[in-house]
Amino acid sequence: MSEAIPIPDIRAKTICRAIFDTWISRFGCPSVVTSDQGSQLRSSVFVEFTRMLGTQKIKTTPYHPISNGIVERFHRHLKSAIKAHENEKWSELIPIILLGIRTAVKEDLQSSCSELVYGTTLRLPCDMIDVSDIPPCDIEFITDLRHRVQQLNPVATSAHCTDRFYIHPSLKSSSHIFLRVDRVQPPLRQPYTGPHKVLCRTDKTITVDINGRKTTVSLDRVKPAHLLPETVLSPPLVIKNLKSTDVHTSKNDEPPTYVTR
Repeated sequence: MSEAIPIPDIRAKTICRAIFDTWISRFGCPSVVTSDQGSQLRSSVFVEFTRMLGTQKIKTTPYHPISNGIVERFHRHLKSAIKAHENEKWSELIPIILLGIRTAVKEDLQSSCSELVYGTTLRLPCDMIDVSDIPPCDIEFITDLRHRVQQLNPVATSAHCTDRFYIHPSLKSSSHIFLRVDRVQPPLRQPYTGPHKVLCRTDKTITVDINGRKTTVSLDRVKPAHLLPETVLSPPLVIKNLKSTDVHTSKNDEPPTYVTR
């Protein structure tokens, strides 16, 4: 089930209040909360809020929308619907837009979000079906419906894209990497920063040291940095002073003849 809450500001206190008044009051405390790298979502207020609810907090890697693809896809549908209305008071359109999103049938699931949550479809203003001839529900129907809902298995999320990013084999052992800058930059600016020292790595992320700060990024944003080995300077050749006894000299030795033109 998707929710969209218009708020006056993005302070951590405002976000916590909106989550509690809308989501938690209807569906209870979530077991896991996934958020982006927003500073208000990493503040002590939000961390204490999730700890009080017994909720595990997971943050995505920066500039990697695939790590929270469900929310990013919902944002795309929500923004498209808001722009289609051409109304400056977009916050007033949120309820009717959410109704359309919740009742839309998903092709991969062959059902809507509301049907999966409530066990039935929502009645829309455009419904033209006359329900006066339908007999009222009895206890047997409710018992049978509850039994069938309990037998339903959750449908796993599906990947709607088949793009595969190329991961350089050297990333498994490279000590330094270059990090791609995904934000908008001025012309002629280098697309990568670094090299940055690798601290640790997993199957999908890599943790590097950026200006003394430990940062975890996705593997599809980095490439290995092949550093030149440090030039080893050989020690200078020191010639010991030769003693007079080490060199055979003769009194008859004469200085060489200088030839000039």
